[in-house]
Amino acid sequence: MVDVEFYKKYYPVQNVSELVKVFQKTLIITNRTPEFFVDWVKVKKNVDEIKIELSLWNSLIGSKNIETDFVNLIEKYPEVIKTIPILFAIREREFPVIVDFYDLEKSVRNLDFNKNKYSKVSPLEINAYVEFAKKGGLLDIFYYVKNFYDYVLGVEVGLDTNARKNRSGEAMETLLTPLIKNIAKEMKCGLLSQKRFDLVKSLGGKVPLELANRKSDFILYIGKKFVNIEVNYYSGAGSKPEEIVDSYINRHNELVKNNWGFIWITDGDVWRISENQIVKAFNGLDYVFNIEFSRKGLLKEALSQIFNKQR
Repeated sequence: MVDVEFYKKYYPVQNVSELVKVFQKTLIITNRTPEFFVDWVKVKKNVDEIKIELSLWNSLIGSKNIETDFVNLIEKYPEVIKTIPILFAIREREFPVIVDFYDLEKSVRNLDFNKNKYSKVSPLEINAYVEFAKKGGLLDIFYYVKNFYDYVLGVEVGLDTNARKNRSGEAMETLLTPLIKNIAKEMKCGLLSQKRFDLVKSLGGKVPLELANRKSDFILYIGKKFVNIEVNYYSGAGSKPEEIVDSYINRHNELVKNNWGFIWITDGDVWRISENQIVKAFNGLDYVFNIEFSRKGLLKEALSQIFNKQR
């Protein structure tokens, strides 16, 4: 259970109930920094990897006989075939497609776009690619696309938005990393980020068996004293507060048994509507912070307190 006296140095609270109210009041409405929205490094890398093939497609822009020129190009340069899926905003290079709904025996065809400049492409395959490009509308875009590098750059930006959900947790880490690095430097702590727990065995640490192969967000250490900091942000959609809190209480209990410290930094609107669960967290953990609590100085003081208490 958290020590209310510890929090009193920063907030005028008398009990856990009042502390929870302050916690909820100081939650941030988003953890998204400008870097969150598009991973431009990944986008550009993906496009640059196929820029030569894209320049070959540029040679067909404005073609008066696009179907014939399309066939001639993939026959002469089969390496361009691998880029056809991305022109449809598809990551996979092999997938099934319905070609004839009414033909039960031949209704589905498997299309394999994994080709390189040394590939031998059969007439049957070429017909399949042309049919897919024609029926899928790809041949039409050669009349109005001005540059396929720019076109695929836009496609990659669009596909990258699908990765935003995965970046939500990373955004919280990105937000807190500078603070945690500064604290580690000031306290002369070692710092591990996104490393497996079993790595600390080489540093003389003891690791619970059930956590050995799991990744930690942050591990700070002084000598053989270790503290695990886990950070996350929950906007509410898809979150299951009860499971979340229970998992971190279990994590805390296992680590404490092995003489570790544990700090949970969490934020997001889900905790405004899940008061019972955040109360449970304050009753089951030693340190529960949000972004404001961490920036206010509680994180550094908690680390100092943990390291001083550890054997």
